[in-house]
Amino acid sequence: MKIHYQFLPLSLVLMLSNFVYASSGAQTHLKFCFEDELQFPWTKPDGSGLTIELLKRVEERLGERFEFIAKPWKRCQEEVSNGVLDGYFGAAFSEERQQFSVYPRSPEGKIDVDSALHVDQTRIFLRRDTAVTWDGKNLRHVNTPILVQRGYLIGNILSKQGYKIREVRTVHEGLRLLAAGESEVAILPGVEAQSLVQQDLQFNKLLQIHPLTYTSLPLYLAISRHRYQKDAKRFDAIWNAIKSIRNSSSYQQEVDAIYVRLKTDKSPNVK
Repeated sequence: MKIHYQFLPLSLVLMLSNFVYASSGAQTHLKFCFEDELQFPWTKPDGSGLTIELLKRVEERLGERFEFIAKPWKRCQEEVSNGVLDGYFGAAFSEERQQFSVYPRSPEGKIDVDSALHVDQTRIFLRRDTAVTWDGKNLRHVNTPILVQRGYLIGNILSKQGYKIREVRTVHEGLRLLAAGESEVAILPGVEAQSLVQQDLQFNKLLQIHPLTYTSLPLYLAISRHRYQKDAKRFDAIWNAIKSIRNSSSYQQEVDAIYVRLKTDKSPNVK
């Protein structure tokens, strides 16, 4: 219906204008993407997980509405870059990603690690018969491509260091190829890969986890650069709420409870 404002009293025009503005997207819901593969305990393809729970608490605190969309990780990034989605989460910082997305920053302009969703450990997985070594700084005697997950920052880092990489869809695929002898080393993130090697008899027999972590990466909710420029205060508030809720005792108790259950459960797929 078209409203002909010229025939209405001024007070009614102002009231209708405010209504139209409020209805036109002042607080439209936000579309956030996450990887459609299990990232236990943070996200699951069905839309559950600790990170989802954290963001739902942010919704409630701020009166926001988020739509969580599971897609392949590269597609998440492409659709944020193209303006289809407002942001993506579980994202490590990189200069390449900063070209199309914004990360939380401190008043001094530095990346605000305290506003990360969590910090993920990336570990080195080796065949037990390999000659590959890792001293905490350098990988040596690597003669085959290193297995990494598709679209992950670690692949870019290794490529820049001169290593050949082979991308896999999931941690299970990476460990399966490693166990089959198609590579000597895989560098994979998260609790799931560690649990599979420790608890799966086939993997445990053939593979080992290097005791030294390869790297620890803070993972963030990253926002489309175009979207952030249009509504910076809104996203700054979301990042501040993430920081507050993540450090709250109630949320930390949930995280601790998951890890306690994981130690006694035979599968990383804790419900």
